[in-house]
Amino acid sequence: MGGFHLFTLANVPVSVSPWYLLLLGYLTMRSQGQGLVLAVCITISLLVHEFGHALMARHFKLEPSILLHGFGGQTGHRPASRERDEALIIAAGPFFGLMLGVLAFVALQYAPIESQNAYNALRYFMYINFVWSVFNLLPMWPMDGGQLLRIGASKLFKPTRGERLTHIVSIVVVVLVALGTYMVNFGPMMMIILAMTAWQNFQALGATSTAAAGSAAAPKDNAFASELLERALRAYEQGDDDEAARLCHQLRAEPQVAPAMLAKAWAILGVTTTRKGNYEEALSYLRRAPEAPDVVEATAQCLYQLGMFESLEALVNTKAFTKLPNDTRSDILDALAEKGEPKPA
Repeated sequence: MGGFHLFTLANVPVSVSPWYLLLLGYLTMRSQGQGLVLAVCITISLLVHEFGHALMARHFKLEPSILLHGFGGQTGHRPASRERDEALIIAAGPFFGLMLGVLAFVALQYAPIESQNAYNALRYFMYINFVWSVFNLLPMWPMDGGQLLRIGASKLFKPTRGERLTHIVSIVVVVLVALGTYMVNFGPMMMIILAMTAWQNFQALGATSTAAAGSAAAPKDNAFASELLERALRAYEQGDDDEAARLCHQLRAEPQVAPAMLAKAWAILGVTTTRKGNYEEALSYLRRAPEAPDVVEATAQCLYQLGMFESLEALVNTKAFTKLPNDTRSDILDALAEKGEPKPA
């Protein structure tokens, strides 16, 4: 997933694509005076939906990340080990959205609302989350409903047949929804989304036919991820921590990334985030990185700044700690001594 890093919340990095900003601009121009309110409501609603996916994926330790892009949002994560886990991750997004819609509905019914902007925002929250959640649960791959359909079809039929059934049903539903959209004049944006959804299903249907014939191509390495890592390493060596971290966040959201590449990305993220003073976030990255000297030094700094002196003392007794330069080791040991901790033998 492309885009530039916005923030990290609950160890879930959130990025935004320039196309998403163009989408907000388009919707703002069509909103007749409520553009800012609508843009804020759309963004919050998307984040709530995507954090539903991401928090469930984090529960299964799948390292999720979120991207806001030109057609909404996307949550990337490592593959789940069980289909049940994958289904729970998929369902969590619409569930969070529906809950936000319910809260907005209750507030409209019972809360004393004096501000017109607040009233409009609650109406937007209600309609956006009810309409989008229901639309997203329709059996149209790659929408959430279509992904749940694929999991169910793979249980009932052989994998290839289940895939074909998923995409055939998705195309039929897209056509029906498109007819309804045209009749009620829902606007060009919905028609564009439906057209792209139909095209994705036609392509996937062709791929399943090829696989069924026994000539499916083997998965390829992610060349773009390799390029991202090279750029991140150059930025890291040049001291451009912001650019290095941004590229690594982008890399970790890419599919089919080799574990060795991902390990280097965790190391760069850990060290650069430590330099920024975000020690808790940095420590979550460093724990996934290999024990290189810069990683060990950054880990020691994080543990010291967070007051985790027992963990720091355990670190200085490891073999990895002995590989640090003498001056660095002396500084860390002196810091431990100043805090009243005994120096290791």
